[in-house]
Amino acid sequence: MFSNLSLGQYIPAVSLIHALDPRGKIIATFMLMLAVFQAGFSQQLAVLCVLIIILILLSRVNIKMYFKALKPFALIIVITMIILLWLTPGNIRFEFVNIRITVEGLVAAASLGIRFTILLLLARFLTLTTSPMAMTDAVERLLKPLRFLGFPVHELAMIMNISLRFIPLFFEEADRIRKAQLCRGANYQEGSLKQRIKKLRSIVLPIFKISLQRADELATAMELRGYQGGKGRTQLNVLRFHWRDFIFLGVLGIILLFIMF
Repeated sequence: MFSNLSLGQYIPAVSLIHALDPRGKIIATFMLMLAVFQAGFSQQLAVLCVLIIILILLSRVNIKMYFKALKPFALIIVITMIILLWLTPGNIRFEFVNIRITVEGLVAAASLGIRFTILLLLARFLTLTTSPMAMTDAVERLLKPLRFLGFPVHELAMIMNISLRFIPLFFEEADRIRKAQLCRGANYQEGSLKQRIKKLRSIVLPIFKISLQRADELATAMELRGYQGGKGRTQLNVLRFHWRDFIFLGVLGIILLFIMF
């Protein structure tokens, strides 16, 4: 149930992708996401799919870890595709009773499914190959110009860092509570939908309490250590662009320009 959810998980490995500057990976991910929305069906999307597969192989992370990101959203994607397939008007390809499937519906459903899948794989690609600390440092550096407008860049980066670190702990705690309740005789598969939702309170309420307790402990620890925001703070590992980062972004940009134009 919760063990299949591994949001924010980072998998260390020795690969070209892991060695890239996190700022470059964030920029590349957003470039690819924009290309997904702009790409036409089907040749441009096919090229993007090949490009994503190449990046996944270069990351040297088990491909199963990528497809874990699809499991929680698979039902939503399938239902949306079925609705598009059913409701999109156009030239009828198949007809059964009152259900009409059009060529336009098939194209729209396939296009949406591929785009959603690519977007989820891209988000997974970024988190699997970039540590939470590197991610927040990169976001802080990219948003640094907003400091002149009074935007709390460091505080936003700190919130991101804490959130990314607590997400895996949150799901681990939820899975531990669920197993404890199952050992006590709880059954979340029986009863009506309303009854099953009520049973989930035995998981949700302890998680809520634990989350508040951990937040209070973290706030106390930061206060005792004299944390005062980003003023005067330095970084242990200073981010620097290397030749491989410029080559990576340059090649990716050329490919995307070729795809779009």
